[in-house]
Amino acid sequence: MLRRYIDLARREDGVSFVGRLGTYRYLDMDATVAEALEAATRFLELIKTGQPVPAFFVEPL
Repeated sequence: MLRRYIDLARREDGVSFVGRLGTYRYLDMDATVAEALEAATRFLELIKTGQPVPAFFVEPL
């Protein structure tokens, strides 16, 4: 089921899935916040350079 979810997520344009819910992983909140901050930084860099934004900043599998 997770693989199906990942395939569907990759088909969406303009959406990135992050954090505990977005990657189907259990994470402590400190790790969740750290990943969100890293994703936000990377998102801004990608937008600034005109590169596509990935569906996942951290691969769920």
